[in-house]
Amino acid sequence: MSRAAINRRSQWALALLVGLYAVLAASYFVLRYSGRWADSDTANLTVASAAVLREGTLVPTRGGYGLGFLYQATSAFIASLSGVDLPSLQSWVYPIVAAALSLMAFAMYRVLTGDGAAGALATLFLFVQPDFLFIIFRGSHEKTTWLTAMLAVFLLARSFRTLGYPVSFAIHVVLFYMAALALITSNAFFGSSFILAMVVSLVAGAVVPRAARRRLSDDRPASTVTRLLYVVAAAMVVWFLDLFYLYRPALGALVHLERALDKAAAVALGSEPKFDPYATVGWGWVSLPAYLGLILPSAIAGACSFILWITAGKQFWQGKSLWKDPPRFLLWLLYGGFGIQLALGIGLDQAGAIGGNLQQRFFPVVMMMAFPILARAIVQRWRKGSAWHNRLLAVGLCLFILWASGASLLKATNDPWLSNYWVYWTGPEDRAVKWIEAHLRYRSVWLGLDGIRLSSHAAADGFGNESGNERDQWTVNEDTRDILLSSVDKGVSVRRSVPLPDTRTEHRVYDNGTVAGYHLRPRTPYQH
Repeated sequence: MSRAAINRRSQWALALLVGLYAVLAASYFVLRYSGRWADSDTANLTVASAAVLREGTLVPTRGGYGLGFLYQATSAFIASLSGVDLPSLQSWVYPIVAAALSLMAFAMYRVLTGDGAAGALATLFLFVQPDFLFIIFRGSHEKTTWLTAMLAVFLLARSFRTLGYPVSFAIHVVLFYMAALALITSNAFFGSSFILAMVVSLVAGAVVPRAARRRLSDDRPASTVTRLLYVVAAAMVVWFLDLFYLYRPALGALVHLERALDKAAAVALGSEPKFDPYATVGWGWVSLPAYLGLILPSAIAGACSFILWITAGKQFWQGKSLWKDPPRFLLWLLYGGFGIQLALGIGLDQAGAIGGNLQQRFFPVVMMMAFPILARAIVQRWRKGSAWHNRLLAVGLCLFILWASGASLLKATNDPWLSNYWVYWTGPEDRAVKWIEAHLRYRSVWLGLDGIRLSSHAAADGFGNESGNERDQWTVNEDTRDILLSSVDKGVSVRRSVPLPDTRTEHRVYDNGTVAGYHLRPRTPYQH
């Protein structure tokens, strides 16, 4: 057996070990609350998937998802084929399935770095990044979105090696367009922003080599990138076809974008920011040191990767050998393109545009490109170092991975030890919600302080589908006459220093020991 074959086998063995870690991390995510966890995005996509399954169409009359259809169509198909209900798929099955993204990440990183060991290490770094774990393990479209995004980058990087082979290059281009279509149909806004960031990266890749031409022996870097720029830019035609012909509800992405730009322009022209995207740091965690302890590994990795990116940029400008490694050059470009996108996201968040959490969504994308830069540098240092140096590096790397792994699992699960943003629900709460559904009709029912925990679980479980009841949260609406109050809500109230509804003089109509249901006394002659 050839040495190359042995090396390929050992590289995939490393990838499988990282995949095993990903499965263990996903298992912890599920078992931490015994499958009893919920959040608003999980609830929304569960409701949308149920609507597709119930009506048998990608555009249901009630409960659809406006930005894409791939995730809910896939979920409806799996649920109908397997017989597993959608809430169980979302809470138990999908987080484990999401661990398979580690194999796609490894394939992408191996092409970008040209090194299997660096690819495996970068994949490990990715799966100890808490924001990435949270978005792929919860029940939202990010699973299909990230899978197709990684596939698109993989195909783009592979196409560098096929430019001299027209048939192979054409196959890669067609597959890239299919991946782009899948990405856009998963989420039109994320898909368009991802493709635009790639376009910005490749525009820079076409311009920078020409600016440094006098330092280069030829202009092949610029011409190579220019060809790929045409390919990626043409993917916007796919986006246009999806919005205007394939899935017209996704046109709402244009409305969101227009409003976001208006708000950002107002802030840029001197208007006071109306939203603080960092406010959750104050009330969302038990203390600032606890929060910093959870995010510091990502901050260290990000800072180191930025320094390496700047260093590589200087080498590119000086016309050194990095020009001769096109996939690595592509990685450098993509890091810069997505970094610009993150900077724009921070500005839009200050304006309160598109939910105020764009930087939280764009940050994992930047880190996806940062980790292979960091991993490649570590592997190169290892191969050049002495035995003593490598032992020291191994100990430091192991300690960093242990710290990052523990921090990522605590943050991704919003563990109540450190987080005030609780996502779990209890068995007594579930029984209380079912009692409400069985005994009340067309009522507005208050289900918690934040609308994330119990309210999201109730929505995913079909609350109101048969009874006509509606969910209420945060401040009790004036039309709400029924309140469900649990011991967990009391804990949330203490943690966040937020008062609960005063039910001392109201009718108690349900009580299972830890959850009580109240019906408010009439305030006017027209209430009952």
